[in-house]
Amino acid sequence: MNITFITGHLCKERHALLNELALDLGEYGAKVTVLTGFPSRRISEEVKQYYLEHPVEQISENVIVRRVGSRGGEGEGLFDRMIKYAKLTWTIYKEAKKTPTDVYYIYSSPFFLGWMGAKLVKKAPTVYNAQDLFPDTLIKIKGYGEGNPMIKFFRMMERWVYRKNTRIITISEEMKRTIMSQKCPADKIDVIYNWADTESLHHVERINNKLMDELDVPKDKFIVSYAGDIGLFQGWPVIVEAAKKAHAQNSDIIFVIIGSGSYKAQLEKQVADEGLDYILIRPLQPASRCAEIYSIGDLELVSIEPGLSKMALPSKTFVIMSAGSAMLSLVDQTSDIAQLIKEKDMGYTLEHGDADALANTILEAYEKRGHLDAQGKNARKFAEENAARKTQTKKYFDILKGLV
Repeated sequence: MNITFITGHLCKERHALLNELALDLGEYGAKVTVLTGFPSRRISEEVKQYYLEHPVEQISENVIVRRVGSRGGEGEGLFDRMIKYAKLTWTIYKEAKKTPTDVYYIYSSPFFLGWMGAKLVKKAPTVYNAQDLFPDTLIKIKGYGEGNPMIKFFRMMERWVYRKNTRIITISEEMKRTIMSQKCPADKIDVIYNWADTESLHHVERINNKLMDELDVPKDKFIVSYAGDIGLFQGWPVIVEAAKKAHAQNSDIIFVIIGSGSYKAQLEKQVADEGLDYILIRPLQPASRCAEIYSIGDLELVSIEPGLSKMALPSKTFVIMSAGSAMLSLVDQTSDIAQLIKEKDMGYTLEHGDADALANTILEAYEKRGHLDAQGKNARKFAEENAARKTQTKKYFDILKGLV
């Protein structure tokens, strides 16, 4: 079986899930050709240069990556990126039409790729993987209403994507319901949770956590830790206010924030200007150190602003589970993740937006910190049973194979 794997960007340093999926599809016996662009954002100059020098890369016996399009980066502003993504989509589309294939796998970012799938389906079946939902994310970023002419156009195109692609895969039941609200039949949509590599991930006790030493993170404090994108959708003003309130009540409580993103500079400035020395901001770390990263906190924070869980789900949730850490989840309480955390006792979960409630939850967790280890073990058990890498990637393979 020949699979043409289409995504905006793929590099193991930033797109671990996509890289693992491509490798596993090849391991299951498929011949995989990945068509993608040149990555540039949130990677080091050294890594960026490597990919510029390797437009064609054989990453395993059965998986070859072909990078096409502009070498000038993804752009800075939203409009600039949209223009570049549109050009990249057209370039990938032309390559995809020329590539012999039995089935297409199409990732949802950038969103133009879904439109491509609606055209490529004339050549071979397509599986569109809706990892985040557009234009819902644009509405959230810009505050546009449904009556906006541009949003009306994008809604029409969204429904066209769902109607024309052969199958839709998304990553939560709530996102499936959102897709169904755009007139997509339920029996056309599969839900496959994102995964974590439970074979390589494990909990790292603080005494053995060398990353904490390297990042100068104290090991004798109660730590609320966040690692990942420091962007627009995590609700940082509320988190910082909660950190102030919790630390004022108990100076043993500190926050450690690891990552990069569009909000990082603003967050660093606030921490420096207000002298919030109990909020430690550290650089983005390589994926190879995930076990250490997600073992730092007594509580590992998963944060997404209200209303966003219906259109996106932080993929690191299952990595945290695999690392055997208790979670502090700020998500819609109707979401899959909130329900699972409550049902399986994997940590704490509450609606985002209330700094007092968040601070009080952290203080409560501190008082009951003897139970956090058990919650972390519950999380690890759930990940092993429901989010193991091979289990989840095999589901993708079976769906793709079933369409050939």
